[in-house]
Amino acid sequence: MQAFYEIPGLNVYMQIVVTIISISVHFLYTRNKARKESTIELITIYTIGLAGWFTIMSGLFGHIIYADQVALDIGWPLHSGFQMELGFASIGMGIVGFLSFWNKSFWLPFIIPKTVFMWGAGFTHILHAVQHNNFSPGNVGIIIYWDFLFPLVMVILYLFYRREKHQLAG
Repeated sequence: MQAFYEIPGLNVYMQIVVTIISISVHFLYTRNKARKESTIELITIYTIGLAGWFTIMSGLFGHIIYADQVALDIGWPLHSGFQMELGFASIGMGIVGFLSFWNKSFWLPFIIPKTVFMWGAGFTHILHAVQHNNFSPGNVGIIIYWDFLFPLVMVILYLFYRREKHQLAG
């Protein structure tokens, strides 16, 4: 299992692939059937719901079970209690996102803290690269792009869904 953490950004790649496959399978399975959800709604359900699942898994495995391996990859100190705290915070946030599979009222309560967390993490990665010359594989590269782009994806999907819902209502 440790070898997985040697691939920088593996969790990002896995989330992208699993989300695309899940959405595609759903659309293929329902292609000749009437769906109650719109296309944008289904994409948003899977994007946010799976983001919640991956946030739970990242917190559990990345910051609790394999905390030292992840710390090494990011260039952080080992054996720090902040890793476990971050893990539990991630699990709590992720549960809210995962519950959005069944209840859309969880979308915004997940998007807001996830966006703040990811943008804060992105700025922190940049700050550590610039101020501390920390160019560890888990501190730069795909992870920085993901920290800034994925929250935008969630916000855009949410706004498209809201606009679509408003247009259908009125």
